[in-house]
Amino acid sequence: MKRMPGKMMFIVTFLAPAFLLFSTFVTIPAVKAFLYSFQKWDGLTEPTWIGLSNYTHLIQDRDVFFRAFLNNVFLTVAPGILIITLALTFAALLHRRVIGAGLFRIAFFFPNVIAAVAIALLWVLLYSVTDFGVINGVLMAIQNTLHGWGISWPNWELPYPFLDSSNLIYSLVPMMVWAATGFYMVLFLAAMGGIPETYYEVARLEGATGLQQFRLITLPLIREVLTIGIVFLVIGSLKFFDPIWVMENQQPNRASHVLATLLYQKVFSEYNVGYGSAIAVLLFVLVFLATLLSLRLSRSERIEF
Repeated sequence: MKRMPGKMMFIVTFLAPAFLLFSTFVTIPAVKAFLYSFQKWDGLTEPTWIGLSNYTHLIQDRDVFFRAFLNNVFLTVAPGILIITLALTFAALLHRRVIGAGLFRIAFFFPNVIAAVAIALLWVLLYSVTDFGVINGVLMAIQNTLHGWGISWPNWELPYPFLDSSNLIYSLVPMMVWAATGFYMVLFLAAMGGIPETYYEVARLEGATGLQQFRLITLPLIREVLTIGIVFLVIGSLKFFDPIWVMENQQPNRASHVLATLLYQKVFSEYNVGYGSAIAVLLFVLVFLATLLSLRLSRSERIEF
């Protein structure tokens, strides 16, 4: 029997534990979830093979599944545009070494060290209709000031129920922007830090404005990192779960469901493992396709410097 070369043995020895862990906790459960999606199973009794019935039910379930899907799309696009725009803007400003750049970097990144559940609870207080509700308090102060000046606009009905199920998806946008902008700002800022300063010096000598430098130098040279950021954003938005689960007191409904909360509810509340597994498979397909599309749209020749 031919012995394995020493270098190959070294590689196999170090990769084997990671491979076993990945197979045990990721690959095998993923394959089982795929199989369960073709079965009717409550998690307790023997599963029954029903073919594509779970997927057919998903497609026909326009009242809940498609609403959850549309909520996911909204939470990907609306906050995503704001997050990427603000992150690029702040990163560009800090890259120009504005006064207090280090302090701003820490302040913007701070929300990323807070757990998602804690962030949700914080925004529950901010949106509260009680005296603790900072946002409603500010809106009422603005309204009272305008009324005191004889201005009846805007005619808000306050306190506004930001946390009602019908409003929750829209109310999540400011929270997501606040929580995620700092991470992407630091990501883009690190990429900008690798751009040689001589490029900007030459551009300034040629009379290029700051905006032209950003458009013609910065953006092309951080394109790959920008693509990675968009992929992270898409994946995170499609897997969005914790804040909705907390803000809805673990009882999301048709108006506030996203795919992850619908999956959890179907499996752990209604014990419909097959249906929940079908949602998980479709969620995986959506993440895969969204990632592939992001990479394809942003694909270009690598720029080296």
